[in-house]
Amino acid sequence: MKMIKLFRFCFVVLVCACMSCSRPATGVKLFLAGDSTVQDVNRKDSTKLDWGWGQVLPRFFNENVTVVNMAKGGRSSRSFTEEGRWDKLIAEVNKGDYVMIQFGHNDASVNKPERYTSPEQYRRFLQKFVTDVREKKGIPVLITPVSRRNFEKGEFVHSHGVYPQIVRDVAKEMRVPLIDLEKESAELIAGLGPDASRQLFIHVGPGESPAYPNGKHDDTHFSEKGALEMARLVVNDVKSLRLKPLSQNLLQK
Repeated sequence: MKMIKLFRFCFVVLVCACMSCSRPATGVKLFLAGDSTVQDVNRKDSTKLDWGWGQVLPRFFNENVTVVNMAKGGRSSRSFTEEGRWDKLIAEVNKGDYVMIQFGHNDASVNKPERYTSPEQYRRFLQKFVTDVREKKGIPVLITPVSRRNFEKGEFVHSHGVYPQIVRDVAKEMRVPLIDLEKESAELIAGLGPDASRQLFIHVGPGESPAYPNGKHDDTHFSEKGALEMARLVVNDVKSLRLKPLSQNLLQK
């Protein structure tokens, strides 16, 4: 009788051990590649009023998701690659990791040759990013460049030219999850209108900030509130696209 009980006990322990070994890890890394609208801004620098949406993205996930924000201000898809930043990122990617990629703001800077990326080059860099991530068995996610606050005679005007459509095309051709942040942020900004939308960006009057005694008006970079709203749009797409396990580890599902 004792031998039977011992056998049953050993069998249960063995089954539990096997189940534990086969259970997938809950943790996942989410890498971010992009520009100043995504980056982590040094909050100790009193001259920095802006926030990147990637900087606040961790607030939406539980402890099982680690956000690795490697975005850097002023970078285009080309300069991010030429400076070795992409190689550094991709070297850290492992199987099952997500890589969200948002460029376009600086790629279109025709007057800044160190940043400018032609539409044809932009397409090739996006294709390279996707291929590299897949070779590491990671999961690429393409993101259209987030919108600027740009109104003319009270009407919202898009400001990224052909670049957002290139992202959409590459995502479709290569069957990559797409977060159309340009479209969604434009709808948000336009819906708020010329006045209320200022709260999403850096708008301070004279004397309101010691860093800018004469005031500052920046319709590209976000206030903390603006960064949170943009990150919320990204998170909504994580849910709608069912990007597991990211979508399973949101604080508010």
